[in-house]
Amino acid sequence: MHWALRREELCDPGLCPDAPEDDDQRCDHCPLDRLDAAQCAEKGLLIRRALDLMGALKLGVHIGLDEIRADEFCAILIIAEERDLLEREKTPGVGGRYPR
Repeated sequence: MHWALRREELCDPGLCPDAPEDDDQRCDHCPLDRLDAAQCAEKGLLIRRALDLMGALKLGVHIGLDEIRADEFCAILIIAEERDLLEREKTPGVGGRYPR
């Protein structure tokens, strides 16, 4: 989840010395490829479902806790925590996992 929210920090094909010269293609060992593969795996699909649930709730769809699986609920909590962490990192003078 951490790197999914910081995708742009993983790699810039335009700056990667190993990337092919052709129009922003990725190198053979690009971390973005690993992230894409992880997002298509079981845990990545769980995160996708959790994000979909969060979006539905934000739009005002009524979903009871009995309709949300335990693993989806845990994923929602992790996503919220990671988003808060990212926001703290972007705030000047705060940063890091543990606020001062």
